[in-house]
Amino acid sequence: MLQTVCLLFLVILPWSASGAPNNCEIVGDVVTIKDVPWQASIRSDKKNICSGVILNTKYIIAPSDCVAKKALPSLKVSVGSSSRGTGGTEVGVCKVTIHPQSGKKNYGSNLALLNLCEALKLTDSIKEIQVIDKEPDLKANATTSGWGIVSWGAMLRKPCATVSAYVLRKLDVSLQDAKSCSKDRKRWFGMSTGITEQNICVTKKSDSCSFDKGAPLVIDGKLAGIMALGDCSKKPEVFINLFHHKTWLESNSKDK
Repeated sequence: MLQTVCLLFLVILPWSASGAPNNCEIVGDVVTIKDVPWQASIRSDKKNICSGVILNTKYIIAPSDCVAKKALPSLKVSVGSSSRGTGGTEVGVCKVTIHPQSGKKNYGSNLALLNLCEALKLTDSIKEIQVIDKEPDLKANATTSGWGIVSWGAMLRKPCATVSAYVLRKLDVSLQDAKSCSKDRKRWFGMSTGITEQNICVTKKSDSCSFDKGAPLVIDGKLAGIMALGDCSKKPEVFINLFHHKTWLESNSKDK
């Protein structure tokens, strides 16, 4: 086991030392947190597990499967830093509210609200973002942002993913409807893809690795979705369409 770990380290080290190679296909432009000040990184036991988005000074939106089984004392939210894992402001999580329809069988409502133990202080690097108030227009100009995917599967397939996992990037994207997205993500033997009408997707032009789960989808300065499924394939990325959950988000993100 130790030999395997050491070998993996030696494979990854050249990318960490000299930057990603040209064929790594890391997409998006490098940006600072001031370009996407609503971006958050969620950690458990000091490990980055996914991205989140600042809904308001006390609540973070995140994918439910990132946090559902995590002990509250282990959960931290980092905001205000371009570099994942260093700098910025780190705040504890005092409560996690899981969407009642969240489950592993579909990606339409896998949402969680993280109630922070203390309110964030808004700055140029830490800002709230409003949820979209209408069904997203598939022809709209949209962007996603985040750090690279942190799953071991991605890192083993593309060692350069260890570089992108800590560099904040932003990407212009094209939207795709849930029905055609489901066809493009079809599984063997007719198994359900888990994609519903409560999803919206983003097309991919190459098999580059996605941003991490929880990455925001932004249209006209408003939050349209968060990533529920992404990988290192050419298949479309799946986002939860937050317009369908606006009432739930509003009613559960107010301090009683």
